[in-house]
Amino acid sequence: MALDRPSLALRRPRPRAPRRGAVGVFAAGLALAALSVLPNFAAAQTLNDRIAGSNQGKKGPMVVEAGHVVYDDKNHAVSAVGDAQVYYEGKVLEADKVTYFKDTGRVLAEGSVKLTEPDGSVTHADKMELTGDFKEGFVDTLRADTKDRTHIGATRSDKVDPDTTVFHKGTYTACPSCAQHPERPPLWRLRAKKIIHKNNEQMLYFEDATFDLYGFPIAYFPVFSTADPSVKRQSGFLLPTPSFSSTTGYGFGVPYFWAISPDMDLTVTPKYYVRQGLWGDLDFRDRLDNGYFYLDVNGIHQTAPSAFPANPWGAEDQTNRGAVTSQGTIWLNQNWKFGWDVMRLSDKWYVYDYGLPNQVLVPTLPGNVFSETSSTVYLTGQGDRGYFDLRGYAFQGLSNFDYQPQLANVAPMLDYNKTIDLPPDKTHGIGGQIEIDANLTSSSAALASYQQTNAFELDNLYGLHPVCNIPNTNPPVPDYTPGACILRGIGGSYTTGTVQVSWERKYIDPLGEVFTPFAFLRAHGDYLDYSTSGSATFGTDTIANAYQSNYFSENNQFQGTVTPGVGLEWRYPLLTRTPIGSLVIEPIGQIIARPNAPVSSTLVNLDAQSLVFDDSNLFEWNKYSGYDRFETGVRANYGAQFTLDMDQHGYVNALFGQSAQVAGVNSFNTPDAANVGLESGLNTPLSNYVARVTYVPNSNYGFIAKAQFDEATWALARLDIGAHAHYGPLDMGVQYADYEQQPLIGYIYRREGLQLNSKYDFAEHYFVSGNVNFDLSRHYYYPDYLPTSQPVFSVATWGLGVGYTDDCTKVSLNYSNTISDAYGDPPIYLRNQVVLLTIDLRTLGQIRSPITLTPSAVQDGIHTNTN
Repeated sequence: MALDRPSLALRRPRPRAPRRGAVGVFAAGLALAALSVLPNFAAAQTLNDRIAGSNQGKKGPMVVEAGHVVYDDKNHAVSAVGDAQVYYEGKVLEADKVTYFKDTGRVLAEGSVKLTEPDGSVTHADKMELTGDFKEGFVDTLRADTKDRTHIGATRSDKVDPDTTVFHKGTYTACPSCAQHPERPPLWRLRAKKIIHKNNEQMLYFEDATFDLYGFPIAYFPVFSTADPSVKRQSGFLLPTPSFSSTTGYGFGVPYFWAISPDMDLTVTPKYYVRQGLWGDLDFRDRLDNGYFYLDVNGIHQTAPSAFPANPWGAEDQTNRGAVTSQGTIWLNQNWKFGWDVMRLSDKWYVYDYGLPNQVLVPTLPGNVFSETSSTVYLTGQGDRGYFDLRGYAFQGLSNFDYQPQLANVAPMLDYNKTIDLPPDKTHGIGGQIEIDANLTSSSAALASYQQTNAFELDNLYGLHPVCNIPNTNPPVPDYTPGACILRGIGGSYTTGTVQVSWERKYIDPLGEVFTPFAFLRAHGDYLDYSTSGSATFGTDTIANAYQSNYFSENNQFQGTVTPGVGLEWRYPLLTRTPIGSLVIEPIGQIIARPNAPVSSTLVNLDAQSLVFDDSNLFEWNKYSGYDRFETGVRANYGAQFTLDMDQHGYVNALFGQSAQVAGVNSFNTPDAANVGLESGLNTPLSNYVARVTYVPNSNYGFIAKAQFDEATWALARLDIGAHAHYGPLDMGVQYADYEQQPLIGYIYRREGLQLNSKYDFAEHYFVSGNVNFDLSRHYYYPDYLPTSQPVFSVATWGLGVGYTDDCTKVSLNYSNTISDAYGDPPIYLRNQVVLLTIDLRTLGQIRSPITLTPSAVQDGIHTNTN
């Protein structure tokens, strides 16, 4: 009997023996009858071998294995009965009974039917009828499990054509059945009168559909469609984006995703705000052969701008508002790339008012608090031991305290670094390595920025902009002089260039002492072109560029210095074994000699204003954070490091040390225009002591403490403590900081804060989380404005969250309460309250619904709070 479809070979396993290869191809009823009793002689062949073999692009025979074979001559049918398995073209059909009908070329599988596709998708059914090549047919009481871990159930399904399957009274979900209670409905599912799968379109269409949660219907859709779970990108509508705030009213938008091509797409989001009108967003993405880029443009023509606070606290005067965001990277070759991260806003309140998430803007504080946008264009190259980075920056302030003319544009900023090994045999025994480090930076701003020392003061009109006045004068008398006022930023332009070449080599003597001699040569030049015109007036307070002449005796002149230096570092690690573990004690000493070059008290300092003396820079050759400042004279750094490895009980590491100005001018006691170095702990001949202790008992727990102590009194100057713990279902973290006041650099109060965060998995898949930031310094400065006492544990931000997560669903509800920038003089502090509901249904999409609870009535009251 010759078959008109693929040839059918029959195989029969011997009881309790490996399955064998095919015996032959049945061609007549007698051959089939004989085959049912003949033993198997061919070599064994595994299921994986057959599947792999059928994927070679050649159509092989249809192979059948079963307990026995029944031939029905009357109906021209042959049946494989008892654990029947059919292999064809990578597909595996398993059932209690499989019957092949010669006249129709169809296959009928009955009883515990399971069809496994080549991609791993599995279909379960009570009965399944298919054509001989398994491409068409119908299925009764179906359950299909795809390779993407989605599940379809139906009372019947029809294979209408090779690309279309219709599931009658079907259900669809990405949630697995409960192993202990398979009769229970999944967490969520879509029930529909018909589910139509268009394989060529890679789409699922639902007719007369209901969305169920825990088996209860909560939403109805006459029609609904979604991409096939195997599809990562498919044109169509995405899940809606509801929102609410008192200034915008209720908002509702439905994004539409257009997959223009496999490497290009566009998302269009029209969103209507009840109070403000239609907001629109266009998000275009393109994946290139050598990179990617995206462009996002959004905006609104507001119908009620008066809902927002007045300038400078809000955008009451803005009718047309929007943003342009773009990001891209283009690889020029394997070492070089060109890119950009750009964001420009119509106003600095736009991000907060419309809750814009994007890929460029990154929160800098808890509670999605943004301080500024940073736009950059760059060209970078990286080799084996070197890099080149050329870029420009533009900033846009988002804080109420930011005054845009005072924010600098930086272009160009060039960094270059290269390390070169020196083989001793080719350098007359010198050896070691040479490092070249270079920087060129040019910046400009329209208006200088100042900050008063000893008594921080804001303008008396808005209470937003730092000014410098003689204390206790009415009306205010300006005092923009060094010592009384810090110059934070230049009004005008400033260009600086630095090149440093250094050499070092490590030697280890027979005792184990490690000696590292080093030498360097640093060349630095700068050109200052500050402006003497330009000013801003707020009531009776004026900020003017002309005040810069108090800080700089020369202008429009190039200045340069060349600084050579030599040094030696010594370390002697000593290892001993103790009853509780191995202990390494390592004393460290370092001496650095540079010329006794004095530093001018009018030195410009824009990039080295962040100076924190701690364990991380104790043994640095130059402890300044940027290129504008450099240490002078002879300095010694010394200390010791201790490490105790307690085997199964973790390890303890500690460091203690000090720095001393041995000879020459102490640059840290020589103020620049920003007073950097003063009150840093390095400004005395013997510096403050620095210490660090780290204890990590295992991967679940960790503790670190860093401190700075006064060298004369041992009073605590700085303290940072951090700890984390993971105990079963509980994760916890704590951070504490306590810094003494530094009035000469603008910090007139002690700064102290405590941050706590935790997450607790209280049941399988369920969790609660929380965080709180305490401003422990608020009681110091708040009485300056109001006579009321403030609690020591004043809450700056706090938040709570609850959620559920599993393989198919993520749901979270989060509440955040964050103190805002100050408004007015005396200041008014609002609390920005946001509730965010996020629902992520695997294969269907995500819904984010932010609700802003800060009442507009409170914001409206700010308008009149001015002097």
